[in-house]
Amino acid sequence: MSEPIPPRFHPIRLVLVVLVVLLFVFQASGWYAGQVSVPRYCEQQALMLQHLASINTQNRPAGDSSRRNYIVAAKLEFLLPRMADEPVDAYIRRLGTHLEEQCR
Repeated sequence: MSEPIPPRFHPIRLVLVVLVVLLFVFQASGWYAGQVSVPRYCEQQALMLQHLASINTQNRPAGDSSRRNYIVAAKLEFLLPRMADEPVDAYIRRLGTHLEEQCR
């Protein structure tokens, strides 16, 4: 009798599958940010930018009150990160310009 041939491990196929999945996740997150996340901030742009500025300049911007608005504003920093050595006021202006463009 002949022995069964064990399945061979194909690392190239595995790497390709992982790369395709990562590219899909990257594209999907970019779409979600542009179509869902950023437009949420269009209603209260000035307030979100004010909260984001206080997050970047104060240790406890919310004090003992609700932190929800500050957490929502902090998501903006994830969507459009601050560049290295960029002053807070320049970053807030750049983010405000970006939001105005997205909200049109």
